[in-house]
Amino acid sequence: MAPSSPSPRVLLVAVVVVLAAIGSGFLFVDFEAGTVEESATATTTVASTNSDSLQPVTDAYLVVDAPDTIRDDLTDELVAAYEREGITFTPTDARDSYDRAVVVVVVDEWDPRWTPVLSSGSASWRVVFDAGGHTDHVDAALADEPLLFTSSDGADLVVTAQIDLVLGARGVVSRPAYRGHLLTAVADASVSQTRAQIRRTT
Repeated sequence: MAPSSPSPRVLLVAVVVVLAAIGSGFLFVDFEAGTVEESATATTTVASTNSDSLQPVTDAYLVVDAPDTIRDDLTDELVAAYEREGITFTPTDARDSYDRAVVVVVVDEWDPRWTPVLSSGSASWRVVFDAGGHTDHVDAALADEPLLFTSSDGADLVVTAQIDLVLGARGVVSRPAYRGHLLTAVADASVSQTRAQIRRTT
């Protein structure tokens, strides 16, 4: 007796299972077979007073204000990116006072806009590096208020950067892979906008 063919219902169930597995892979597995391109614009300002008397910056606090869904991972990316520049960061919440340099990163907009074959996400954020660790500068950065730099704060070097980034991806790129690219791009752009001035103190 010849074996019977699978019924249409069985075939439909099998197709649904396969498609569900593929869909889950795109959502939860880190893989890619495509290209990723980024475009960033930044406005950076520098202010300093008696900066020649500042001590070299080899370690600093890192304060990150970002959506809960990315805060921890972005913090890790920033720590790794700055460590490649020779600076060890200690992540912390906002404090009443700081005994060393501080970098503040505030994410104002986070829009991943991911699809499996074509993505165009964006991010907008602020970075403030304060070599003197002055609380009023950190508080102003976190509150999105004008940073009033005056010589009364003593020896200091402050770098502020407003950065906007668009990250496009073409080809097969899973959501975790795309998210990882976007986080890395934000961390690397933060470093690139502050590294030259930080090196003045090292």
